[in-house]
Amino acid sequence: MKKIFWIFILPLFVFNCEDIIGVEDISNKEVSILAPTEASVLTNTTVNFSWNAVEEADSYRLQIATPDFENTTAIEEDTLVTAINFTKALNSGSYQWRVRAENSNYQTPYTTQSFSITESDAVDISNEEVILLAPADNLIFLTTDTINFSWDMVLNAEEYTIQIATPDFASAIEIIENEIISTTVFSVSNLEAQDYEWRVKAQNSDYETTYTAQNFTVEE
Repeated sequence: MKKIFWIFILPLFVFNCEDIIGVEDISNKEVSILAPTEASVLTNTTVNFSWNAVEEADSYRLQIATPDFENTTAIEEDTLVTAINFTKALNSGSYQWRVRAENSNYQTPYTTQSFSITESDAVDISNEEVILLAPADNLIFLTTDTINFSWDMVLNAEEYTIQIATPDFASAIEIIENEIISTTVFSVSNLEAQDYEWRVKAQNSDYETTYTAQNFTVEE
């Protein structure tokens, strides 16, 4: 009778051992943080936490404390996620966050970083519109021309993004210009003969407008 019992129990024991052996030991690995990094000063109160994936990890334990984990006045977040990013709205202040990787049997040490949030004085310009001045829509140039672009200043904007695509942004073959500038003028020359679309948006530290776009053509 005892022999029969061991015949049944031995395969079960071997199966359980194989289950344990099949789980990768990740305890010597480290989570590499992408953002926010040590001593970051943020002006946006909606914070996107991100890190690199750890091979063989199933989930990640993320914690946020204020002002830090040694002198904690509040744990703002303690969550287990399967993604490698997490978004949290926080008030202005000093914070420390940490993340570790986990699987069913093992976990890495925490990787910890500190950051602070300072509310920005930036004015919301997202409903403003960039008025394009030149070149006029559908204007035709020669390949030898220098094309001067200009637009009206947007109040409370700090800079502008200008882009030029061919033949247009909906079916772009190439983005030939993608520049962030603080002025309201821009020039290009020696463009190839083809159709183009150009667009501009205004932005500050927290907000941006939508793009305003127009077309032009370059001929031989």
